[in-house]
Amino acid sequence: MSIADENANLVLADIERSEREILALYEGHVSTPGPVGYQHFYLFGIARRALAQSAAFRQMVLSRNSVVASSILRLQLDTVLRLYALFWVADPEDFAFKVFKGTAINKLKAADGSLMTDGYLKDRVAAKNAWIPSVYGETSGYIHFSHRHIKAALHMRDSATGQAQVQIGPYDAGKSVSYYGELLRAFVHLNMMIPVAAEDWFSRIKESGTSASVGECRFGNPAT
Repeated sequence: MSIADENANLVLADIERSEREILALYEGHVSTPGPVGYQHFYLFGIARRALAQSAAFRQMVLSRNSVVASSILRLQLDTVLRLYALFWVADPEDFAFKVFKGTAINKLKAADGSLMTDGYLKDRVAAKNAWIPSVYGETSGYIHFSHRHIKAALHMRDSATGQAQVQIGPYDAGKSVSYYGELLRAFVHLNMMIPVAAEDWFSRIKESGTSASVGECRFGNPAT
């Protein structure tokens, strides 16, 4: 399915292209069989979640479902924040091991002694990405039921009289694709951050040799 707005189509194509870039990066680093550690597993989990959410986000935009698209954008931001958490811990392999075993990231501490809460991670990433707090604030209300869901069910017809039309259903009635412009731009930026950070971290693992060998891994398509 295509959408009418040319600019939105271009951004959607950029998002799909970014998915291929993430896959290519991972394939380049793990296509040769070899030892992997918990940092690798952490990075694999990041990519698995990011690509699943990215594909779903594109479908929600094409379906004109802004409520779910906004939720997925928030989840993708969560993925990026937790990818960057690797850069701020004293022992990345131990950190990745604990997450692998089920410890919540917000219960673990950064190298500076701070708990890595959403707020902490957001502020650290926002130091070089000033748009992050705005996206975080705008989309967080879509994760738990909030005023945003209530307002999404109401279409104001006359603000003077308070007349509104109730909209119950999954789709945004009468919305052009330009309505999703901010969501699209934010999502493609998040996707572009993932291969940059993952490439950096794969290189660090290779150079330092700090990742404990806990197995071997082959890159492959589960459908084949």
